[in-house]
Parts: sequence; C-alpha cells; structure tokens
Amino acid sequence: MDFGINLGQSQRLEQTLTPQLLQSVTILQKNALELETAIKEEVENNPLLELDESLPENMVSESGEGREGGAGDDLRELGRGENDNYADDVSGNGLADDVGGSGMQEMDFSSGSLEDSADMDYGILDGSTPSELDWAKYLEDGTSDTDAPFKDLNREEKDQDDVWDRPQKDREKSLQEKLLDQLREWNGTRELLSQLKTAGCSEEKFRQLVEYLINSLDENGYLQGADDSAMMKVLLDNDPLIVMAEKVLRGEVPLESASLPVAEAIHVLQSFSPRGIGARNLQECFLIQARYVADFPELGLQILQQHFEDLMALRYPKIAKELGVPLTEVQQAVACFSKLVPHPGRQISSAPAGVKVADMRVVEKKGRFEVECFKKQVQRRLRINREYASLLDSPSASKADKEYIRTHLVKAQEFIKAIDNRFTTMEKVMQAIVKRQKEFFKKGPAFLKPMILQEIADEVGRDLSTISRVTNGKFVDTPYGIFELKQFFTSGVKQGSAADDEVVGSAQILAAIKKLVDEEDKKKPLSDQAIADALEAQGIKVARRTVAKYREEELKILPARARKAIG
Repeated sequence: MDFGINLGQSQRLEQTLTPQLLQSVTILQKNALELETAIKEEVENNPLLELDESLPENMVSESGEGREGGAGDDLRELGRGENDNYADDVSGNGLADDVGGSGMQEMDFSSGSLEDSADMDYGILDGSTPSELDWAKYLEDGTSDTDAPFKDLNREEKDQDDVWDRPQKDREKSLQEKLLDQLREWNGTRELLSQLKTAGCSEEKFRQLVEYLINSLDENGYLQGADDSAMMKVLLDNDPLIVMAEKVLRGEVPLESASLPVAEAIHVLQSFSPRGIGARNLQECFLIQARYVADFPELGLQILQQHFEDLMALRYPKIAKELGVPLTEVQQAVACFSKLVPHPGRQISSAPAGVKVADMRVVEKKGRFEVECFKKQVQRRLRINREYASLLDSPSASKADKEYIRTHLVKAQEFIKAIDNRFTTMEKVMQAIVKRQKEFFKKGPAFLKPMILQEIADEVGRDLSTISRVTNGKFVDTPYGIFELKQFFTSGVKQGSAADDEVVGSAQILAAIKKLVDEEDKKKPLSDQAIADALEAQGIKVARRTVAKYREEELKILPARARKAIG
C-alpha cells in the first residue's frame, strides 16, 4: 500500500461567502434588540464609527433634519479623494442579499424614506422629577437601607436609570436551574443516607441521579424518557442507576420495582416546589399536589386513584354509582380539583416572555396602507468619525496609521451599508406582504390569506433564504396588534379537487371554529363532525379530522365530552 505524497487535480463548483456578504447576511437576520447590541459593539471596536452626540437621542428629526454629518453624508464625502479606490471597492463588491441573490443596490441616504416616523416615548428615562414622597408610607415600610445594614454610606449612589430595568432575582433562571438550587439546599435524612449507602450509592452519586432526573423534565414539569438516540448513549455509558431510571420513565419497569436509589431520587424530586414537579403523567401530578393540600377530601383522592379515566371523561354518575355515594358529593369533591395545577413547570418556567419590538408599522393614509420602517435612535445617530477619517489627508500621519484608518473606514462603510440594506429589504418584503394581504389589514386576522415564502421572494426578486431571514424575529405594528412577519405565511384548505378551486386560509377556519365553540350550548357541546357540518353550512368545506387537528393543536380546545357542563 502506497502512503506517499501524491499530486492530483480535480474540478468542482462551489460558492464562497465574502466577508462583506457574510456580514450583510448576519445583520439581516438579527432582530431589533440584537441589532442595537451589534451596533454598540461595533462602535466600541471600530474607532471610525461613532454616535453623533450632538443630537439628543429623543430629538432626532424624522425627515432627516438635524442629521447633518450623518452616516449617508459621511459615506458620500469620504468616498472621494484618497479613499476613492476603497469606496469603489465597497460599492462595487457585489454584495448580494444572500447566496445566489442579486447585488446590493446603492442606498439613498438623503431621502429619509427609512427614518423612524413613530412617536417614541422616552418619558421613563428622561430624568423627570419623581412625585412627592409619601412620608407616611415611607415610615411604615421602613428605609431603603433596612435590608443592607452594612451598606457603605460614603459610596456614591448608582444612577437610577442603571437599576431601573435590572432583572429580578432568579428571573432569568430556567426551570432546571431553579430545581438545581433546591437540590443544593436539600439535606437527606440520616436514615435515607444510611439506606443509600447500604444499596451501594453514595450521597454524591444520588445527587447526580436527581440532577439527571431534573434534566429529564419537559417545560410542563413532567418526567420524560430519553428518545431512542439518547437511550442508546445511556446504554453505552452503562450506568446501572441511569439505565434503571430510564426504564422507569419509559414505563418498562414499575416505580415499585425500581432500585432504592432510583425510587428515592424520583420521590425527592417530587418533594420540590412547586408541588407536582417530577410526575410522569397528569394523574400522578394531581395526586402529588392533592396530598399536600390541606383538608383535601378523601373522596377526591379516591376518585383520582381509582376513577381517573372516568373523571377525565366527566362520567360523574358512573363514579357516584361505583363508589356508592350521591352525585352531589362527587361534584363537591371534583370542585376541589380547581386547586390543582396541570402544568406545574410553567409556574417557575424560565425567563419572562420575550419583548416584541416592532421594526415597522403599517398605517392607512388616504385609503392606502403604507409601510413605515423604524430606525432606532442609536442607528440613526451612527456616523463616520470625521476626526479619524481626516488623518488620511494629514501629512504627519504615518503609512501604518493611514493603512489602519483605511481598513477600519472600509469596515465602517460596509457595516452602515449592511444596516441600510437590512431596512431596505425589510421594507420591500413588508410592502409585498401588504399588497397580497389587503383583506387582513382592512378586516382583521380572520381574513389572512394562505401565502408561502416563495411568493414574496418572487415579488421582491430576492432569494428564498433572504425572505426567511427577514421574516424570522422581525415584528410589524398593525391596526390589529404586533405580528411577527412569519405569521403572515399560513396554510389553507382547498375547497375542491379542481386546480382553480378556492383556498380558505387557516386563520379564517380557526376563527370560525372558535366562534362556534364560544356560542355552543354548553350542555350539548358540538362534536368535531358537528363543527365540520356547521362550517360547511357557512361555505367552508373542512374534513372532521382537520377540525380536530385545528381544535387540539392550534386553539387548545378540549373535545366535546370534556366541554360538557354538568347540572
């Protein structure tokens, strides 16, 4: 066998992303908050970029007035003289909106078409004088230093603006992180530790087992067995406790037959707060919580243990008959179930809901819907640093200094162009969406038509992947609320087998189903077939299985038997 060095020749076709194109793509897919962070980082790293401090943040003109010396002016002026070649390279480098996309057009910085026309409210951060202090409440609640008796009173107070939006303690922690905190504070009894030692399990190993179970929880707080690929890794690692735990979670081994460390690890997890964490199903979740509820009726526990399926199907008369108790007592016991939470994990689920920051808004002007693209204050005040740029013409500057300035000047120009390309692309995409979804903006979300990304890509002449980046994580303010752009792309149900048959959007079907359920007789709720028949009477042909899918997955509405009112 020859292991020597050989020289060969081959031919292949490939497309490489240039640094400028990669930056343009990266900027394009960032949402508003990520873009603002990226701009601040770029200003810190590139001395040729700066924020125009001469313009107050809350007094930048919408039409471009007061932007003298802004980014567009700097680019036009600095594109001449010694920097001609670099400016030509930047404008002619063929920046595509994506791989296979068209070249980026030159931006018109003086038009002001992309300027923010929204009324921004900075009242919270404008340093306004707080209201007069309520001394009665102040003295009643105590001073601000009661929780910090050793506070250094000589140290300068922090700016209130810096602590105004400080995250609350544990606010950003995930479900698993909060449970791990409880695990660190957990101290096993001497008897339990002795039993674990007898079973050949140290306290450290036991804690690792509980941690494994914590990481096996889903967002609702239920224990989930590993999928096939993860289970293969567990078997290869051959940890007997982890293997046994997985068999219990997958239902292959009853909890009662599990080894002592595994059974106790699950019990320890189920003792954490909130109650119900670590259950394997809804029945176990309710039983865990019920045992900790004061004065929970014994009949309720009996129903949960012995008649859970009948309870879920609301077969109260059957439960009363088999238990030999009056129907009213069963209904009173069931009423106590309102204290139980079906999804305990969501009570301490990770982080608050994400903030939706609109990048654009759609407004009606003289019967037409127009798109207004927002630019944040930090973006509008971004410009080339004239002091550094002027060193290019300075005879006292060394060759190395000029080369450094040229390099960072080009980077600054490319960064500004990438940002403006982002807004231009977003504006074009939103205009195409408005053109195709006029009924939505006139009548509301129920009239959203089926639409796919390819339709908009063909409309604006951009690559499909570019449209995907633009619509993901970008929000628009409409007369009906703030929507993510990708929400405008929905499926539909064809009303026949012919190619030219009408397609009804899923949004319209969902609205119709919800209205039927809201208006139904709760003592005789509509079945999925009844809903399908009612929709057909309205001119919407939908199969029963489609109604069931929309009801369960999209609207989260219970089936008819579970919606039936008793009594």
